[in-house]
Amino acid sequence: MDINKILDELEKCVSGKRDVMRKIIMCMVTGGHVVLEDKPGVGKTTIAKAISIVMGLKSSRIQFTSDIMPSDVTGYITYNKNKGCEEFVPGPIFGSNLLLADEINRASSKCQAALLEVMQEKQATIGSVARPVEDPFMVIATMNPYISAAYGVSVLPQSELDRFSMALSVGYPDEADELALLRARAKSDPMDSLSPVCGIEDILECRSKTDEVFVAPEIYRYALSLAKATRNHKDIEIGVSPRGVLVMLRLAKANAYFDGRDYVIPDDIDAVFSDVCVHRISTKEQEMTVISQKRLQILSRISSDTPHPRFFSGK
Repeated sequence: MDINKILDELEKCVSGKRDVMRKIIMCMVTGGHVVLEDKPGVGKTTIAKAISIVMGLKSSRIQFTSDIMPSDVTGYITYNKNKGCEEFVPGPIFGSNLLLADEINRASSKCQAALLEVMQEKQATIGSVARPVEDPFMVIATMNPYISAAYGVSVLPQSELDRFSMALSVGYPDEADELALLRARAKSDPMDSLSPVCGIEDILECRSKTDEVFVAPEIYRYALSLAKATRNHKDIEIGVSPRGVLVMLRLAKANAYFDGRDYVIPDDIDAVFSDVCVHRISTKEQEMTVISQKRLQILSRISSDTPHPRFFSGK
């Protein structure tokens, strides 16, 4: 799987967001999920749709609202009068490789919880039967910051946030990219010109090769030292969980593989550290966003203050 070829195709539709799209694909090949938090209209949904097309994935979408039910996510069992038996009606999590959970924080906590099992175990239990989802399976959740939404949103619990491998912000495009966007969409939708450049088999093969990337003992210690620094920081109430450290290492391996290496260096850990941890830590002050500048600043200081293993070049 050629990551640069994929990103080149994606940039026909979404320009200037190469780093964000690369990280989403890293999550895909490592079996993870992504939450995109940003202001409305900056391209969160467009990026998710474009990735599903270019990577040849079956996709589905749930537009979360305050009245959506858990069965709208997972499916339900109903009685078929004509057949005289019960039958399962699958929800959008089944039969798709990429689930776009649009504006997830507009749903109730009960509905958000319906995603927990499938995100962690790649299956959903309906009517006492565990039903597996497709492989690969990924959730890309979009959400508006609580402060910009003002009302009609539910705060995602820490247990659900911890299921997401990364929390990413798209941001406004710069002037050149926005001008290119306006010209490209003047007469047609660039999404219509996208073509698949890889498929499910390529993703599974990439996952297998990523798993084989070597991680030295010193890298394990470095990742753990970063996590312990978040747990002992005076301004952090909840530090990075062991699950977060595992995710950090998996994504570091993917970053190394996409850079053409079969081994992880400290820079690979640094490349994913903030995005893996920003939604996993909690500060002593109440914050209205998942991706807050204060938490990013704390993580940046932790990263710069934690020395690289001595035999690696770096800081």
